[in-house]
Formats: sequence, structure tokens, C-alpha cells
Amino acid sequence: MNTLVLWLTVGILTLLTLALAIRYINQRADTCSVLETVDVGGGRRVQIVNDSCQEGLPHTTDARTIRMTRRVWESSRRAEVLRHEHVHCDQKSDLARWRRFYATAWGYECLKAAPASLPAEWLPQLRPNPDTADAPWAVWRNRWVFFPVAVGKTDDGQLRLRDARVLVWDLKTRTMMYEPPAEWRAEFCEGPDGSVCPAQYEHPHEMAAEFLTARTSVAPAAAKLFAFVPN
Repeated sequence: MNTLVLWLTVGILTLLTLALAIRYINQRADTCSVLETVDVGGGRRVQIVNDSCQEGLPHTTDARTIRMTRRVWESSRRAEVLRHEHVHCDQKSDLARWRRFYATAWGYECLKAAPASLPAEWLPQLRPNPDTADAPWAVWRNRWVFFPVAVGKTDDGQLRLRDARVLVWDLKTRTMMYEPPAEWRAEFCEGPDGSVCPAQYEHPHEMAAEFLTARTSVAPAAAKLFAFVPN
């Protein structure tokens, strides 16, 4: 009986933690004000938003809407940011197709909820990202779970979106890793020592957008992506 009570308690605490994390993500999504809307063609638009919206980080809200601050829109980075965010729009417009690519070519499965073995203490620290919100937990080769955690807080006590670290939970050994495994580096990184890796490697959505924005990587995973999206 004591064992049953213990498991029920753990289950309830896990559900409460997950509910708090979801509530946090929803609250952060409601802090944006649209100041202007710009048609960028192809049935898509850019919403110019207030500087505090997602801490000024460009992002998408659906398959046709990109958001960025006026500072980014009027900067020399506009074209680069638009290329990146258009990839996220493509991902949202045909999610099933992208998930098939991730599974067959990259060995990734994306989950809506964290695997049961992941310690519940990490759930509230998951950094919310509108571009990966469909399934934020990325599992590579059925073993390694990639996810970003916030490492700082804003003045009002909320998790900082800009300060994040990618962690990797090993489902086989049930240990936390602070660097990706060598097997992953061999696929997604380049350079003689595998040290040149995607900056946003917490999720295949972000890696795909990064690879396609620059189209310069010679990593094996990038070559597969460029064949999937030739231009």
C-alpha cells in the first residue's frame, strides 16, 4: 500500500508540475502587442511587435505569421531573419512531412510531453519557444532527449528566454548530459574535431532553420536536409 501511495503522489506532482509549465508558456505568449502588419508575399505576413514580446526574439505564431520587433525589421539582419522564420512557417504548414524527414533522415522523434523517466524538476525550467511548441522534447535515436532550459530570470522573476542551455537526458543510463554525445556530433557538426555545431541544437526545427538560412554547412545531416529542401 505504501508503494501505491508513493507512486500516486509522484504522479500527481508530475502532473501539477507539467500544468504549471504549460500555464507559464501560455502566459508568456500573451505579452505581445501588434503595432503594424506587413505583407511579405506568399500568403505570409510580418507582425511588428513591441520590444518586450518574447524578449524581442523573432518567432512565428502560425504557418503564415512571423513576428519581430521594429528594431529587427529595420536592421541589416531582416533578410536573414526572414529566411529563418520562413522555414518555421514551412514546418508549421506541413508538420507531418517535416516529422517524417526528421524520423527517417535525422533519427529524431519530437514529443509533446517529456519522457516519464526525465526528473520532474526540469519541467518548469523548459524554455518556451513558439517555433517548437508543437512538440518541444526532441528524442534522437530513441535514446537521447534534447531540451533547452532557462538559466536566468527577468526582473519580475520569470525565466529568461535569451539565457538558455541545452541539456541531454540519456534514456538508457538515466543520466543528464551537458554536452551532446559524440555520435550526434558526427552527424550534425563539422570540422576536424566536430566542434562546429548548430547554435540552436535543442530541436530539429531550429537546426533545420539554421542550416537552411546559411546553406553553408557540410555536416552529414545538413546534406540530407539540402536534398530534402533543394532551394
